[in-house]
Amino acid sequence: SKPPSNAGLGKAGAPWMMPRCAPAPVRGDPHHQRGRGYGGGGGRPPPTPPLVRLHNEIVGFARLMEPTAAELAERDAMVRRVTELALRTFGGKEHCEVLPFGSQATGLCLPGSDIDFVIRFFKKEDGGKEGGGDEQEEDGDCDPARSNPLHAFADAVREDFGVPGEFDAEDVLEIDGGNGSATTDDERLSYLEVIEHTRVPLVKFTVFPQNIDVDVCFDQPNGPESADLMHRFMESMPPLRPLTFALKYFLSSRDINKPFTGGIGSYLLQLMIVSFLQHRSREDASRGCGASGRHFNLGSLLVDFFELYGSDFNYVTAGISVRHDGYYFPKGAPDRREVFCSPRGPFTLAVENPLDVEMDVGAGAFRMQMISRIFGHAYKTLVAYVSEPALLSPEESVLARILPVSPEMEKRRAMKANEEGGEDW
Repeated sequence: SKPPSNAGLGKAGAPWMMPRCAPAPVRGDPHHQRGRGYGGGGGRPPPTPPLVRLHNEIVGFARLMEPTAAELAERDAMVRRVTELALRTFGGKEHCEVLPFGSQATGLCLPGSDIDFVIRFFKKEDGGKEGGGDEQEEDGDCDPARSNPLHAFADAVREDFGVPGEFDAEDVLEIDGGNGSATTDDERLSYLEVIEHTRVPLVKFTVFPQNIDVDVCFDQPNGPESADLMHRFMESMPPLRPLTFALKYFLSSRDINKPFTGGIGSYLLQLMIVSFLQHRSREDASRGCGASGRHFNLGSLLVDFFELYGSDFNYVTAGISVRHDGYYFPKGAPDRREVFCSPRGPFTLAVENPLDVEMDVGAGAFRMQMISRIFGHAYKTLVAYVSEPALLSPEESVLARILPVSPEMEKRRAMKANEEGGEDW
């Protein structure tokens, strides 16, 4: 769970820092005005307060990691291809619907994030939609593709994309040319697996040369609906989007972001952030500071998030709900115990699914005790640097103390600069 070291970062700054040493501009952010009179003197501009530096870095990091227009086009093309393949395999729009969800639907995808799909078959009561009656539905129930959809779709993927081993790494480099210009004729599978013995059975595959990971599940509830819910939360909570980018990368860099290995998945993380912001807004409103979230300092919010889930939150007795503007509930209450008291032990994260109150979104995060310690260490690290500004030069990154910098980030910075005409990069 230890992230890669940033020891070689030096004083050149992190790739997400705006033009070498300059703070990232945030229109209308009153925190920039608070830098007046903070140190400085002698005719030199005053140094930026450390929490404002951290705020600017989070803004820059989200901007660096958000998908480019070319990446969005590439992912959209994959969505269309998988959708068309699924419809051909299972009888067309009269028999099923294919819906992307997760980060693909919310736009909160890091580079390399997978694309999640759910394929839903229409039930007998939808027979009118299918244009037939009971006889047609009975015939559909006998369809071997629908009776064993995992393997049927895996076979279709293998046939449509080509099996692994038909090309090697040198072929990929020649096809891709380093600019992601491969066509659908060049696409091949590099990985394919049917995962049956899990809470959510799915088909996983990776397509080269784009290296796009795709997960497909069947007849699962709430996936696209949860994406719609997150869109509404992002509209009402501006800090949610940049904090999600930073925290998703924080988890991913430590390999604690996969639910099937006990980590925190994207939906769970977003609900944790939403709950944190709900309670923080109420606290600010009670102090007369306003509760809109428009003037929140992202640096302060990130530090407080790590403090809450790294030391203050009572995982043993408390559960989280984001309904009704957010509240905590006792996990051991008679009407809650069966769903939210985990047999894995008392130190678990209980998070109510707002779309299905009888479902615990945090049930899969069985490594929460270790993750809480990681959050606590991140909190102490950030506090050390924001409370002692002299520890870092103005060119050095505060955020890079907890987010590992990779060579791909510099390449991404250059790609962004080229795409946006070099402005602010």
